[in-house]
Amino acid sequence: SLYRMKPLLIISGRYLKENPYRELRLKESFEKHGYEVVLALPSRAINANGYPNEVKDDAVFRRAGAVWLSSEDDYKRYMAKSYCVIFGSWKSYEPLTEMAHMLGKPVLNFNTTSGLDYWPHGVNRGCVKGPFSKRHLLYLQEVLPNYGSLDEKDIIITGSIIHEHYESAKPVDMSYEEFIRYYGLDPIKPVVVFFPKGIGSFRRFIDAWFPAWSEEKRDAYNQWFLDKYAEICFYVKEANCNLIVKMHPTAYTSYLTRSDEEYAYWSRFPWVKVLKPEHTYACYKHATCGIGVNTHSSLDMGYYNKPFIYVDSDLIEQPKHPVFHVNHLCSLPKGPSSHWHEEPSESVNPRFPSWLGYFCRAKELPTLLNGEVQKPIPHKYWRMFVEEFWYRDDGRSCERIVDVVSNYIENWNSIKGLYTSLSAHSKFKYRRLNNIA
Repeated sequence: SLYRMKPLLIISGRYLKENPYRELRLKESFEKHGYEVVLALPSRAINANGYPNEVKDDAVFRRAGAVWLSSEDDYKRYMAKSYCVIFGSWKSYEPLTEMAHMLGKPVLNFNTTSGLDYWPHGVNRGCVKGPFSKRHLLYLQEVLPNYGSLDEKDIIITGSIIHEHYESAKPVDMSYEEFIRYYGLDPIKPVVVFFPKGIGSFRRFIDAWFPAWSEEKRDAYNQWFLDKYAEICFYVKEANCNLIVKMHPTAYTSYLTRSDEEYAYWSRFPWVKVLKPEHTYACYKHATCGIGVNTHSSLDMGYYNKPFIYVDSDLIEQPKHPVFHVNHLCSLPKGPSSHWHEEPSESVNPRFPSWLGYFCRAKELPTLLNGEVQKPIPHKYWRMFVEEFWYRDDGRSCERIVDVVSNYIENWNSIKGLYTSLSAHSKFKYRRLNNIA
């Protein structure tokens, strides 16, 4: 049939140094089902979080036949030749989705990033991480004008490909000894991983979150975080633990250049080691626990069955925007799993509803790190957490996404006659606008 003769076009969601080839795994899954697939890597001109130019020469992508999108024209060319467009969900992809619709193409997307990031951006069907993500999306569609209009039946829970790896180029695998040696850590001390916001970039977020605030108030808000991070670093040191900072990938790039706040800030704490993004998975494997204040990284640590400690997160003023108020959508007991069995702690973390681990004040870190945190998380809690936020951790999200796309295409073919006649006008308009013969 026609759709087996024309390729499927996958547009990568964004560049992530810690797992750059995850969408090649998806491409391979489609190919195993007999599809021809083109994976397109958006340059920064198309997606601000797209691929840096040096990726053009990446041997793994080249071998796998990935193509480079330097402009929208490149996208239009590949899209016009494809049967169906499948996006890694990203906030700036609405115009690209619209172009595909104008040519009568089925358009789907899938989750390819961590955290709660997912945008419907006008697709026909979306594949989301887990039950929480589905409720989250339906809620945001309800409360935010123009956010999206996917029906409940068109939001399919598949799990995310963020932690699935391309067989031909898996992330660096390090033994515990290698990891400890590489970062100059003490092999007998716990390995604590701290997940801060970007030192430079966070200030810009504050401007967007609190537009009505004075400059002084925004500066004070920012300073509170900087002071809290320093406090955490000192208390982890006092606890006699190893401390690794996992920066946001963009912050890490800045840190490497030694030219901005990132480097200046972290170099004040000589006992803090900064994680290389390519060692992220070794870090998940060898960490004792994670720590954060205003982060969603408890999702990833929880996926790997590692406890997470939120520190003083109840003291943060949250922006008014609905996207910051989604805790009520969670079906698990609220707060840290340390209290799930008794009185769940509803209000200790306005930023994230429920996680495996603990909540404490900064000064309580030494006691917690040398006591409770060393205990394993009850298996039952881990499974509850994975099911709510990730659906599965079986490494088969790619296969489930392939199933969703295959089923959609089959159904699409049966309604295509009707759709084609409806879209003939917009096709004509699109071709005229874009000078496509």
